[in-house]
Amino acid sequence: MNSEKISDEIGKYSSYVIEKITEVCEKCGPRAVCSEGDKKARKYFVRDAEEVCDETTVEEFRCSDKAFMSWVSVGATLMITAIVLFVFGMPVISLALTLLTLFFIVSEFFFYKQTLDVFFRKKDTANVIGKIKSSGETKRRIILCGHTDSAFEWTYTYHGGRPAVATVIVSAVVTIVAAIAGSVTAIVSTGIFNPSVIFSNGNKAVTVFGIVLLCLIPFMIAALFFCNFKKPVTGANDNLTGCYISLAVAKYLKDNNIRLENTEIVIALVNGEESGLRGSKDFAKRHKEEFTDKNVETIFVAIDTIHDFDFMKIILGDMNGTVKNDKRVANLIKESGKKAGYDKIDIGTIDLGSTDAAAFSQIGVPAASFIAMDPTPARYYHTRLDTADILDEKTIRAGLEIAMETVLQFDKNGLK
Repeated sequence: MNSEKISDEIGKYSSYVIEKITEVCEKCGPRAVCSEGDKKARKYFVRDAEEVCDETTVEEFRCSDKAFMSWVSVGATLMITAIVLFVFGMPVISLALTLLTLFFIVSEFFFYKQTLDVFFRKKDTANVIGKIKSSGETKRRIILCGHTDSAFEWTYTYHGGRPAVATVIVSAVVTIVAAIAGSVTAIVSTGIFNPSVIFSNGNKAVTVFGIVLLCLIPFMIAALFFCNFKKPVTGANDNLTGCYISLAVAKYLKDNNIRLENTEIVIALVNGEESGLRGSKDFAKRHKEEFTDKNVETIFVAIDTIHDFDFMKIILGDMNGTVKNDKRVANLIKESGKKAGYDKIDIGTIDLGSTDAAAFSQIGVPAASFIAMDPTPARYYHTRLDTADILDEKTIRAGLEIAMETVLQFDKNGLK
């Protein structure tokens, strides 16, 4: 198998990706984790994986569909309550609620801990895992991963784009800082409990903090509607592109009767990425002993949202920069991109959020992610605009060539 032949035939397989994504979108609709659309789509993923893989398994797990993103509405509710209590002379309780909000933000969003899950009902869902065995002794293993679920719509990404999203984020930061500073100032100057409205206590600094916080309440009310749990999006690009590019690699190998002698290929169609990497975390935990076996060199490559050609990027700094992926895997993808004719792919840190690679880096499996998405964010990101009719064939073709070349180079050289 050589790069020139792949390039000659790649159009057929990028068309396959687009056709399959379109079919799933039309037949199943939005696929929020644990939803009916999720269940319908899984049948297609299983069917398509069985057609190109040696064996396909469905690995069931349970998770909440709303717990992860609920930190926004929970935090906004707590901050509105904190402001009211501050105004009515209860700064200690206000400070406690503000610090609790900060804890939820840090644990859920920055570290993707399942802090709020205990308050939400868990439902059944599953990952779909395909395997292409090596023809001889398995010495290497590469896992290509896309996430199958789609997100709930982000209201302000759709209504206003980056300026609206930035306004909500900045106002939230200002509210938390003002609430902490105001509460501490009030405690020091007026005591732990002063059952009078802050405007009548004679302390100008406390009064100013109170006025600022009251002015911020409308922004906290707006934050309550940041994530629209009543409107899951179609998610054609985010991330059926990653799923079907991975399957297209397997299809190419099968169609051309190619089986790698010492490298096993795993196609991981994981669920619940939009709910806090729940599927990749379950997959990683379930197979930790197998994937960290020193006798089989294993790497993990997440492919996520392949749409914007000018924004192709390899993610080394993951999970809001708190997790470092493997530089060797990142370099492997970059060099594979060069061999495929794409020499301007940056290696960097994700702007906000996380990819499924972080779950594998956390258990010690070398991992990195390849994405192609405008980080501003793009208007289709987590909105109703993410439909099959905006799929970009040029970028899908590039993603497929890079994924295929990454498999080839890993089979040939392993990690360097």
